[in-house]
Amino acid sequence: MNEDIIPVTYMSGTGGNFLCHLIVSAKQNNKTITLSEYGNVHFTGFKDIPGPPWGVDRADIDKINMILTTTPRTNLKPYYTIGHIVNVDLLSQYFKKFIRIIYDEDDIDEITRVFVGKWGIDGENLKNSPAHLNYYLFENRNRTEFYMNYFSYDEKYNESLFVTWKELYHLESNILINKLHSFTNIPVENFSTDMIQTWRNGTTLGLEKLNNLL
Repeated sequence: MNEDIIPVTYMSGTGGNFLCHLIVSAKQNNKTITLSEYGNVHFTGFKDIPGPPWGVDRADIDKINMILTTTPRTNLKPYYTIGHIVNVDLLSQYFKKFIRIIYDEDDIDEITRVFVGKWGIDGENLKNSPAHLNYYLFENRNRTEFYMNYFSYDEKYNESLFVTWKELYHLESNILINKLHSFTNIPVENFSTDMIQTWRNGTTLGLEKLNNLL
């Protein structure tokens, strides 16, 4: 079981890439994360272990093997990286600790729109026609709803950290920062409240643009 790597695991659209960037920037005491206009950090490599996160539909073991066999960018342990790893029991067999973003039923619609806005519009993966967007929203809402039970709190893993979507996007930033500080032992002052707000503002802007296109 690996004790040097702590993966940030999450459902598409729930901000796992940003959360990993936030932690690594705090570990390095470097508060310069490059975000797109809509809060997207997929275009930057500010993670301890590089590589694509791959989607939730790809086999979890592929993602786990990629993390375990990729050379870290730093010697400063523990290493933080990302992965859309669905099966939490399988995850726990390979990593002593992990971070997991969880969400509730009342978050599904918002998360769906965040994902379509960032991946589809910001990432230019979709045509900006209302019909196409509505279809994609419908498909991804069903997908986000299906995976909700996989990304929920599990008391068996009390050495790991569960971060809620509301803590990441809605609640006072000090709630998130104190939670990350307690888990990582990184000083509170190393975490950038400005960067959290910038990510939130960009995410909201993407939601507003998506709504205007519908």
